[in-house]
Amino acid sequence: LHNRDHVLLKSVLVINLEVKDNHEEAAVGGQLTLELCQKIEAVESWEDSIDEIIAAFEAKHRRKL
Repeated sequence: LHNRDHVLLKSVLVINLEVKDNHEEAAVGGQLTLELCQKIEAVESWEDSIDEIIAAFEAKHRRKL
């Protein structure tokens, strides 16, 4: 137990995007998820920008996260 490497704790972000269980909605959900991840990845600090990113995403796609 004592010879394991120490792990630094880091913040993680969990976002729930509701997707109906069918092929069409899964494809759309995948594209929306990719877009959202790219928006989050593009900012320097997601912690400082996440509220604005989510608000813009919800307004653009009319989906609640």
